[in-house]
Amino acid sequence: MEEKEKIEESEMIKKIVEELKKIWAGNIRKKSFTFSLSETTFPKVLSPSLLERVLNRFLKEFDWKKFKRREYLETELGLFISAFLEKNISSQENKDIEVRLKVKEIPIVFKFLGYQNPKKLHLIIDGNCGLYAGKEMVGGKIIIKGNCGDSVGQKMRGGMIIIKGNCGDCAGWIMQGGKIIIKGNCGNFIGWNMRNGKIIIKGRCGHHIGEKMRGGESVSYTHLRAHETSLHLVCRLLLE
Repeated sequence: MEEKEKIEESEMIKKIVEELKKIWAGNIRKKSFTFSLSETTFPKVLSPSLLERVLNRFLKEFDWKKFKRREYLETELGLFISAFLEKNISSQENKDIEVRLKVKEIPIVFKFLGYQNPKKLHLIIDGNCGLYAGKEMVGGKIIIKGNCGDSVGQKMRGGMIIIKGNCGDCAGWIMQGGKIIIKGNCGNFIGWNMRNGKIIIKGRCGHHIGEKMRGGESVSYTHLRAHETSLHLVCRLLLE
């Protein structure tokens, strides 16, 4: 890349980051932060390859001292990042887009990362993740390289979540499709009331696994068997 192009690209990233800071400041003044995000117009990143750099710079420059006492900061920032990605990637005509978030040095553990994750987004979380990762995700892929909190993949409809560390309770709660792979250990109520999809647990798991599953086809497990129901859905909970 020419030196001039590098400078222009750097200035573009700086401009978008400054816009994000203003949007964040404007949203947190509103009574209903979550509702306001649905109506927020985010800056459009013309090159998908810049999304990762924009977000990581935004997190690096975020005023953590100013907002550290904010009660729901982990949730609000997680939803903010997810909304920015969803609105940018849903408007793109490109193939799958990979975005790696560097969260190891961040002083909080984000909740709701990957909320309504779109089909073309491959989100890599380079560290730990809090509650509700991948909630209501539509497609794409989420890779969590650390540990994950409770309720990962709640109500997800498609796509894949891979957790390389341990996982909390209620993974795949009311899951409607897609696949969750937990490479470490997990807590209780995994696959509770799931309607469709597949969960693979490679480590140890707690109690009440697959409770109230609305299964489709009979599947043999190491410790559990799900039985066919009249719903004729495919629900698999595999303990490998």
